[in-house]
Amino acid sequence: MKKHEMRTLIVIVSFVLVVIATLSWFNKPTPATDLEDDFSNLTWTMAFEELHQTLSKEYAFTDWKSINWDKLHQKYLAEIEKAQLNQDFDAYYLSLRAYLNEIPDGHVRMNNLKEIDDQYIGGGFGLALAKINEGNVIVTWVDESSQAWLSGIRSGDVLLSWNGQPINEAIDNVSTLFGGTSATTENLEIKKAAYLVRAPVGTKIQLSYKTPDSSLTESVSLVADDDNGLSLSKNYPDSVVSNKLRDMFVGVDNPDPIPDAMVESKMLDDRISYLKILGELDADLQETGNLQSTLELVRNAIETAHQNNAQGLIVDLRNNIGGLDQMTADILGYFYQQKTFFEYQNLYNPDTKSFELQLMDDGSQALTIEPSEPYFNEPIIVLINPKCVSSGEGLAMGMQNLPNAETLGFYGTNGSFGLAGSEAKIPGGLTVHWPSGQSLNENKTIQLDSQNGIGGVSPDIRVPMTAQNAIRIANGEDVELTEAIKALHNKLNNQ
Repeated sequence: MKKHEMRTLIVIVSFVLVVIATLSWFNKPTPATDLEDDFSNLTWTMAFEELHQTLSKEYAFTDWKSINWDKLHQKYLAEIEKAQLNQDFDAYYLSLRAYLNEIPDGHVRMNNLKEIDDQYIGGGFGLALAKINEGNVIVTWVDESSQAWLSGIRSGDVLLSWNGQPINEAIDNVSTLFGGTSATTENLEIKKAAYLVRAPVGTKIQLSYKTPDSSLTESVSLVADDDNGLSLSKNYPDSVVSNKLRDMFVGVDNPDPIPDAMVESKMLDDRISYLKILGELDADLQETGNLQSTLELVRNAIETAHQNNAQGLIVDLRNNIGGLDQMTADILGYFYQQKTFFEYQNLYNPDTKSFELQLMDDGSQALTIEPSEPYFNEPIIVLINPKCVSSGEGLAMGMQNLPNAETLGFYGTNGSFGLAGSEAKIPGGLTVHWPSGQSLNENKTIQLDSQNGIGGVSPDIRVPMTAQNAIRIANGEDVELTEAIKALHNKLNNQ
């Protein structure tokens, strides 16, 4: 993270929210008295043992996701011990990443070390891929300065094989070790396609392909060049929706401009208003010295929509980083006319070593949505994607439950709605984060967190990932927003 961005991080959020945001991926914090363990002064092996013991007790979805902690311990302890014996820090780091990657939860994470990661994924082959609905894997973008371009590969070409493997088999075998954990199968598949074309600089591969209108197979050899991660920026959704805010807080370099505020609003035309919510927390992103109330910004946006006689609203929750569930419920209050259940919070208590339902400020066990003014009841389309996570998913869920709202996107949300905030520092400047609480529905069943690769909020209107759409995305065209405007106009015209 650049020094300017570090200053921004310190200024934009109060101390409590800095802890929440930087330590828990902008999700709902647990009220546990000890949110942080420090194993950083232990040996690698001892730190792993302590981390494992803590995770196996506190992780909120062991049964829900069928996590076999004994099996994981047995599998990775030997690797950590070997790394310790050889004083091989890279092997220690990679083993920890692999251990955590076995847990399909977007809230389970550890910071990346770019200098190690780049040894494995620092090279690109000058192209980006996408698996489309028809089942083919196509080239969506080619760097015109690359060997791939000089070899004749173009956007729209259909890949047949990669280094001797059928293309779909090659994608299935891709490691997403450096792309973070994936709660849902569809999110994992997106990452696999993105990381197939990443390799150590100098790696040689051979691929075969054909043009869309030909049965003739072409074969070329390519060598991975240091492209500064360019191909990753051409994938969905990074080519369209900025990840700047999340990257700021987790320390990843991102050249995109800092957002002006947590909320953006405007009229898209004379009938439709647009409301983008980046997260459910207060911030001062432009260092004005005044902490902006996100709830107030949303309220102002809705008032402005009314003043402009907006007949419909697009709520953009793509890449929403999450935040506070109370604020999420408060935002939903502008769209509800009746008091409505939102969630029970079931949190791990380190004193009793058990999970317990928490009391809200009013003494009840349920967090509820309380109707507020101004009220908006016109047709709504809610944009979602796999980088809409945690409390952002709760906002999507609350909107989807409205009779006048529908969600829209190529894919669903992240599928990680647990209550997080727990962390452990381990040797090497590494910090591990995990959720130690569950969000429960009215039946006191876990809601939204994935199980067997399925979870989150699904699109009511699923935009097809056709070859044409995949190429438009790689070129930076916001296909989802275009489709949302079209869908909303259709609703308004049919009223």
